[in-house]
Amino acid sequence: MNGRTLARLAATAAALGVGAAATLGSTAAQPPSPPRSPLDLAIEKLTAAAGHDPAAQAGVSSVAKTAHLITAVKLDFIAGGFQPFWFTSPTFGCGDNGVTMTSVTGTAGAQGPDRGFQGSLGTVRFQATPAASGYPTGSGLTVAWLNTANGRSGVEPMDDQTDYHLPSLSKTVDSGPGTVVAAVWGSIAYPTGSCTMTPNVGVITVYPSPTRDPNAPTATLGVVPSPTDTPGSAPDGAGVATGDAPSGPAVVPGGPPSGPGAVPAAGGNAPVPAPAPVGPGGDTQPAG
Repeated sequence: MNGRTLARLAATAAALGVGAAATLGSTAAQPPSPPRSPLDLAIEKLTAAAGHDPAAQAGVSSVAKTAHLITAVKLDFIAGGFQPFWFTSPTFGCGDNGVTMTSVTGTAGAQGPDRGFQGSLGTVRFQATPAASGYPTGSGLTVAWLNTANGRSGVEPMDDQTDYHLPSLSKTVDSGPGTVVAAVWGSIAYPTGSCTMTPNVGVITVYPSPTRDPNAPTATLGVVPSPTDTPGSAPDGAGVATGDAPSGPAVVPGGPPSGPGAVPAAGGNAPVPAPAPVGPGGDTQPAG
């Protein structure tokens, strides 16, 4: 082996070493990927649940865009516990009407008995109300919802029923506290035909603690007087009466009356008149 061959081998080994070092260095320099947020995981779950249904894909896309907008500007608790969706949805095919409107609301759960209007704490009840006469016989509505606070989500049929086993066009979901973004779409069956509702989007706030009942009695602030105390009488053990002050000037016993035109009180110490002068011979002269 001559010197030229040794030089070629040394150059090749050096090149391989530099390439390996560069590869290892670039691999070590890459930062670890950040952990996925609950929002990203929820959107991924919703996308998988939508499948290949075009209507479900459109609803999930609306929910994802709205949720990204809310979290990007760091908004939270931006809606009430009872919140209509952002607009009324055009609905087609309800009976003889060409186009009607359907309103959708979201109601956060509250503490207390279930009266059919809202669920328990940590839940949201979605309700659709079409502007159509008659009662629905079937519900083909679907709600896609997502909680931006905890990552809970779901795509569920609005298949709750009334006490008469008719579609209530509602659905109660266990969302937990946080800001819930939802979209509703689908169809509603009536005896005279079937309606198709365009997607609608809304935001509802689910508070972590129950709010105060506005109809609950409130305690009176301040000191409550005793039932035995009456105006004009002193409280128990007090030496000062609490009645109204006298309207006229006070009369000082033994002193002159005060105030213009005042008359001495009966039995008071009135001024003694001066004695009549005595004339010559002891006759009393009338006072001038």
